[in-house]
Amino acid sequence: MRYAVAVCLSILLGVPSAHAVETAGDTAIEIKITDEVEIKVKTEDGKEETKRVPAEKVSPGMAVIYTLSAKNTSAAPVADVVMTDPIPDQMEYVDGSVSAENARVTFSVDGGKTFAAQSALRVRGENGAMRPAGPADFTHIRWQLEKPLGPGEVYATSFKARVE
Repeated sequence: MRYAVAVCLSILLGVPSAHAVETAGDTAIEIKITDEVEIKVKTEDGKEETKRVPAEKVSPGMAVIYTLSAKNTSAAPVADVVMTDPIPDQMEYVDGSVSAENARVTFSVDGGKTFAAQSALRVRGENGAMRPAGPADFTHIRWQLEKPLGPGEVYATSFKARVE
């Protein structure tokens, strides 16, 4: 049996985004989602450094970093953990920005109905011919963890999306 835990929240432009974690069996997964932007700040010694802050206001062209964390709150390992995240409307996935350590990452171009490797996805172009899908075509990202998530263990992943 599979079940999904979904968390809905309004992000940035008032656009709802649903994040989900699916697992096999009767388990407890706690989900945490953050959305941040990088800003440049000057330190006391005058040096410039990059800092991440909550994405409260964003402008067109800005990239938002979405971080998803799944924590196993049960007393047993959880196998077959699948995390799925939609790319918010009005945003475009930043190519190559997804973190994928110990997970198989796939993408969707049809609203999360089907998933495949980025290189395998094709969409119909304006001229009616099929073409390789690009970052602007992606609607969802899915991570399938390669190993069980142990009791108390946290798996975190992230990606960037740019405001159109």
